[in-house]
Amino acid sequence: FDVKRSETFPASRKMTFAFFKNLEHQEDFSAWLNYDPSARIWYEGTPGEIGYKMCWESTDKRLGKGQQEIVSITENEQIKYKITLLEPREVEAELVLTTEDKGPLNTNVSWHLTGEIPYPWNLSLLFTDIEEEIGLGFEKGLKKARPMIVQTLN
Repeated sequence: FDVKRSETFPASRKMTFAFFKNLEHQEDFSAWLNYDPSARIWYEGTPGEIGYKMCWESTDKRLGKGQQEIVSITENEQIKYKITLLEPREVEAELVLTTEDKGPLNTNVSWHLTGEIPYPWNLSLLFTDIEEEIGLGFEKGLKKARPMIVQTLN
């Protein structure tokens, strides 16, 4: 799969980047974490630095068990994450977040997720448009993050 979505935020690049670098904000805007508000979520490592992880565990199979780890940072430009899903199926993916100036107080944020779903789980792709499903989750998350970023300006 290969999914890209973007949104422009009315905030500086530095402020927008800092918001997304803090994995704890995902509890507020992630479309997937909304599947199970009682999911167990914990963090490992130093916030906003390489090696920082958000881990989750849920009985809801749409969320399952997994982690998202920051693997590289180019300050105010790009963050690369490794996403590892452990349950209900094992899948690894790379998520790249990039920011781009769109004027003095506007920043475009792009999410780009790539990965492969191994056999036999990939057979489900015959019945599901996984790129559309992930894309809709990205769109919901980006739209939900907008007022949170605007609120940090006040």
